[in-house]
Amino acid sequence: MTPEDFAARTYDYIIVGGGTAGLALAARLTEDPTVTVGVIEAGGRHVDAPGVTIPGMAGSTLGNPSFDWAFMTIPQKHANNRPIYQPRGKGLGGSSMINFLGYHRASAREYDALEALGNTGWNWKELLKYFKKSETTLPVEPKHGADYGLSVPDTQMHGTSGPIVKAYSNHFDALHLPLIEALETLGVPKNPEPDNGHPVGTSTLFCSVDSRNATRSYAGNAYYEPSAGRLNLAVLTEPIASRILFRQDATPLIATGVEFLNADKVYTVSANKEVILCAGAFQSPQLLELSGIGNKEILGKHGVETLVDLPAVGENLQDHPYVYLIHEIDSKHETVDLVREPEWMAKQVELYKTREGFLSSAATSLSSFLPAKAFATEEQMRRWKETALKCVETAPKGLKKQLQLQLEWFHDPSSGEAELIPFPGFFAGSGLQPVPQSRYSSMLCAVMHPLSRGSVHISSKDPKASPAIDPNYFSNPVDMEVLLAALKFALKLYETSPIKDSVIGRIAPTAEDCASDEALVEYIKNGCGCVYHPLGTASMLPREDGGVVDSELRVYGTANVRVVDASILPMELAAHIQATVYAVAEKAADIIKQSNK
Repeated sequence: MTPEDFAARTYDYIIVGGGTAGLALAARLTEDPTVTVGVIEAGGRHVDAPGVTIPGMAGSTLGNPSFDWAFMTIPQKHANNRPIYQPRGKGLGGSSMINFLGYHRASAREYDALEALGNTGWNWKELLKYFKKSETTLPVEPKHGADYGLSVPDTQMHGTSGPIVKAYSNHFDALHLPLIEALETLGVPKNPEPDNGHPVGTSTLFCSVDSRNATRSYAGNAYYEPSAGRLNLAVLTEPIASRILFRQDATPLIATGVEFLNADKVYTVSANKEVILCAGAFQSPQLLELSGIGNKEILGKHGVETLVDLPAVGENLQDHPYVYLIHEIDSKHETVDLVREPEWMAKQVELYKTREGFLSSAATSLSSFLPAKAFATEEQMRRWKETALKCVETAPKGLKKQLQLQLEWFHDPSSGEAELIPFPGFFAGSGLQPVPQSRYSSMLCAVMHPLSRGSVHISSKDPKASPAIDPNYFSNPVDMEVLLAALKFALKLYETSPIKDSVIGRIAPTAEDCASDEALVEYIKNGCGCVYHPLGTASMLPREDGGVVDSELRVYGTANVRVVDASILPMELAAHIQATVYAVAEKAADIIKQSNK
């Protein structure tokens, strides 16, 4: 469809963003043939791109401007003024198209917290229905179930007929079982069923991979492609949405459509019922601000007329900060490092034809969620609590409620406060260089419930300009203390049997980095990144508590603008968030259908 053809139509719903949530929402709304939906996606359609579809190539599209917005933060004050990379999917499927395939849920308590913060109907029991609705769970392959202790999926907890296919890997790296055993030795138990609302422990996670054909299952091929032939669904790729259009002098604001740019030409498209933003935690608040909804001081600074003074837009940004470790391991182990060897890669290409080998699966499906007591002493936890309590006392009312919940979780032995993510190879994000022919094991250590809060705001009135992203990592010193303790636990892990039996030596952090806690803190500041789970910037909270949308996802001050993506989640989750975003979109579809009957 050309921009002219797209703009010539009037739709019931205009969805801005054809990503994880946007395509799921569009597919569900257009199940009613009388409803028309137009989707505007700034990226392209990457149906057959190997870097998207082949599981073992996950991550290869990062930094590629055809697939990735490749945002950078502003220099981070508490990370030695480093700008930090923030990938976001660009194209039909959004970040579900470029992520690392982990597919699981947070704890029941974290979803129940949504309701406790003022959102009736948003809780574990309710969202479980939508987790299941979004997914088809494939059975465990017998040859893997016995060897890796994989549990048979309980249909009370897992979906059987949804669009996204999830499965256990077809291929496991050599250190998968030794890592599980070493973690058990350090007091972290195996958790064979982390998706039942209790994810703490070490688990082999499901991945968003259809193991029947060894391809990525994501919003593009699972929700959109089966719906693409519907006459009531129109998708326009490549343009940039520039602002929401509103009826003059209406209170609350009534959206009438969206303005978008294509090859520097301006178009407008009309919406009869609603405009729905699904552009993600960075670009949904950006579009609200470009449309005149946000903090009037920020809008005025960039020459945007304020239509709704809503200071919370773009605030409350959170993500999972990480630091990495790299160890050289015995060269007898097959790792991702072998991709540099043509003969090995040729073998993997042949294996892939029969759904086997490295390319058939995510590089890793192992993850360990640690309660604070697993990696911190009672004295450390007491000290962290004292520091956090001082922050609670001075926090605004809405943030105070969030921090109080986080404090409760922090001292709960069933709450995941750090995550360890192993990777079978040299971690490219380190910027270091591997030695040819060598084999490596890397690990990310991440903070699950950071106390720091950041922001994202427009940097210009130009919709093509990147937003100013400031996660404000480690502005709360407790986050650094937690990450330091998790890093020291991971260092200890590699010195624990049976994993230590495969270790030749540590590459990072160096002996000098490990000389003191102060040196390790500098190592974290110089090498930290994030796990690419931004949220919170259009929080679903009461307006007086810093909310941007209400419990029906409607933007305050508007009658018919909603946000449906990770930005509505007010608190970071101890999980990789794609499954949650699908559940949010599924629930949003039902909310929208009900409210427009």
